[in-house]
Amino acid sequence: MDKAHTESDRDRLPRNPSPELLRDYLASHDAPCPVCGYNLRGVVLAACPECNAPIELSVGSSQARLGAWLFAMLAFAMALGFDLVIGMLMVVPVFITGGEDGAILYLGGSLVTMALASIGMLWVLIANKRGWLRRDWRGQVKLAWGIFVGVFLVHLAVGVGFLLMTL
Repeated sequence: MDKAHTESDRDRLPRNPSPELLRDYLASHDAPCPVCGYNLRGVVLAACPECNAPIELSVGSSQARLGAWLFAMLAFAMALGFDLVIGMLMVVPVFITGGEDGAILYLGGSLVTMALASIGMLWVLIANKRGWLRRDWRGQVKLAWGIFVGVFLVHLAVGVGFLLMTL
């Protein structure tokens, strides 16, 4: 076992730090209120005197930015929504043609495949969130844009294939 799992309870940081630790920290440090920006130096209560928002002492990381991760999630979520809506609209033409129109079957099958792929990739992104956050910020942004452009290009290719089949 690694050291983190063998520490006794007395060696671990408290889950909710005591108000004394917060008070001690704010006695000598400038810290903005996360809600209103008020300087909390010298505050003795666990609430901002300006906006009354509760404040707590915590450990954070500037690398734990979720914007790029959410952008990548958005790419797959938008694709999933699009695929489901258009896929539902394709049900009627399939019934009308009796499933004999190859272009409509191609589009329907492609939409189902892309929807399932989007669900799978959303799951992968959620399951690997920590790995994502371990990347440097530029790497996160590049990967998110790559995902967004890749999802768009796959959908564009399917649409062009459908148009070519209908000509």
